[in-house]
Amino acid sequence: MLRVGLIGIGHGRTLMQANLPEYDYLQMRVTALCDVDEARLAGAVEEYGVRAATTDYKELARRDDVDIVGVYSPGPVHASQILAALDAGKHVMVTKSMVYSMEEAERVVEAVDRTGLTLLVTQTMRGDAKHMESKRLCDSGALGELLLGEASYIHDLRPVYAKTPWRTEAPQDLLLGGACHPIDALRWFMGDVEEVHCYGLRGGVAANYPQEDNFVINLRFASGRIGRVAALCGVVHPPALPMNGLGIYGAKGSIVDGRVRLDPDGAVPMREYDITFPGAKRGHGAEMIVMMRHMADCVTNGAKPWVGAREGARVVATGLACWESMRTGRPARVRNDF
Repeated sequence: MLRVGLIGIGHGRTLMQANLPEYDYLQMRVTALCDVDEARLAGAVEEYGVRAATTDYKELARRDDVDIVGVYSPGPVHASQILAALDAGKHVMVTKSMVYSMEEAERVVEAVDRTGLTLLVTQTMRGDAKHMESKRLCDSGALGELLLGEASYIHDLRPVYAKTPWRTEAPQDLLLGGACHPIDALRWFMGDVEEVHCYGLRGGVAANYPQEDNFVINLRFASGRIGRVAALCGVVHPPALPMNGLGIYGAKGSIVDGRVRLDPDGAVPMREYDITFPGAKRGHGAEMIVMMRHMADCVTNGAKPWVGAREGARVVATGLACWESMRTGRPARVRNDF
């Protein structure tokens, strides 16, 4: 049984599912908790029966009864907590964005290389069943040569700001902490991003968020493919659109949010169907169950993390290049050599 020490009970609450009877098969349990909010910490201890609790993340990282540290705290403090966990000999699961600067990304990659420990960035679009099946179809060649992709993250963050005021006070970087969802999704299908051109706008819908919260990004991949990202966090959420959208276009077919059209012979009628999983649980909680299963496979069986330290660093580098492009008004190159 893998033992998890969780930093950040608010955002990290989905990891607490591992302690529920219906998820015994995960072979993972949360055994220690850390949060700066003492009342929330006490409530979680009582609700989930976790005996060990602290407000000091370094103390949690040093515990002998912890194999994996889950870093689900505000993004600006990720780097110090990741490094403390790795230096204490613990594997790491970390929410997006892995870190928030190039220097932090370099330090995390070096620490993972030095320790040989597993680091998994839990980019949850990779745990969505319809996106996983879309990737399988693309890898099988059913869509032919992939041409371009588009992905979106549309999330009116006002309710989130009310629960986590640090996001407006810091403020949270919504390219690194929001646009990272669709950026990682397109990297999953298309490979490394070579160049970006980004526009940003402060929508004003969230009156207390002080900087750009809506972004449109064009991407050129090292493969020569192209893509686009819409990360809209300062809008009223439109009807009938998913929070995490994904469209992949190939020479023999296309997939948009799990709806598939295949034209393998270049003839009509084309074959159309929806990727559906009747009875399967959906949403962020279900995606985190997939991520926990994957993390257990990495630690126990040596599987390669879907988004390891280098992949996480490249997503960070893409976001930083987007800021450069916004400020200069020109395309910006993306660093991939980590």
